[in-house]
Amino acid sequence: MDNTQAKFLLSSFRPDGADAHLPEFADALKLAAENRELGEWLAHERATDAAFAKALNDVPIPNGLRDEILAVLAYDGGIADVDLDLDGLFTGGMASIKPPEGLRDQILAAMEMEQGAVHEENTKAAEVKTWRWLSVAAIAAAVAVVALFTMSQPILNHSNQDVMVINEASVLNPTIGYPAVQTVAVHSAVQQMATKLKSPDQIHLNTNLDCAHAAMQFLDTKRHPVPSQLPVGLEDATLVGARDMYLESGQPISLLCFEKQGLGMVHLIVVDLASLTDADKLTSMKSISLQSCYGCKKTQFNIAHWREGEKAYMILTKAKKKDMVKLF
Repeated sequence: MDNTQAKFLLSSFRPDGADAHLPEFADALKLAAENRELGEWLAHERATDAAFAKALNDVPIPNGLRDEILAVLAYDGGIADVDLDLDGLFTGGMASIKPPEGLRDQILAAMEMEQGAVHEENTKAAEVKTWRWLSVAAIAAAVAVVALFTMSQPILNHSNQDVMVINEASVLNPTIGYPAVQTVAVHSAVQQMATKLKSPDQIHLNTNLDCAHAAMQFLDTKRHPVPSQLPVGLEDATLVGARDMYLESGQPISLLCFEKQGLGMVHLIVVDLASLTDADKLTSMKSISLQSCYGCKKTQFNIAHWREGEKAYMILTKAKKKDMVKLF
């Protein structure tokens, strides 16, 4: 085995030394220990790989990425403008990816070695190298997806309107079909609404409603989800207003805003279970406790959600969790 063959093998040697026990690397490591030039090359290679691995670990994963990926996997094939935006972002992102310097030469060298191989160790080396490049390709694809999802957020969040508002004619005329409604993860729905509620001046509530019952009648005329039961703590709260809205991928959602003494503003959100990908994970309102409530650091809302009948409910408030749980 010469230095070229050893470098070919050792270029796939993991920086943490996890491959040291594998027989495929035994001769190459032995040669690196005896050959100063090869040993220095290996030390530099491992340091570079370690730095690359650390850089990947430092890439932040966007909140809700897992739920968004699952939602895409569950997509029913309907046409949506959001998908067109993502296609454009993905195409542009892939076009900007440049192959590592020297990749072509390494591939050609690998092909030449495979064609001229006569020993079993060279066959194994080719398999190890193939695994190495497939792994790098998979990592690169994952990083590209993370970056694209991160970049897509400001594009998908429209500032002055609720996204994908259904044509008024389809609301007034029941013979005109609604667009096919996709499904969305609970976490994604909560985050979208929390982002919108962070700037309440952008949400134009119907404030000409004197009570929760009037709000329910209003939502019913809009053919939006109507709550069948309010939490006990909201029954004596003052209704501020209500609004029929849509999530980014078209799911109809209802918003009722209350003013509760000791808690301040409490936002109740209602959505059909059929619009959620993971509705089965929701528990009943009776199961809500301090442990099941959680906070969003980005929007400063405390959140609780549950299911009753064919509806899912979410409460967002900036009151403390120990006070919010008293609503139930």
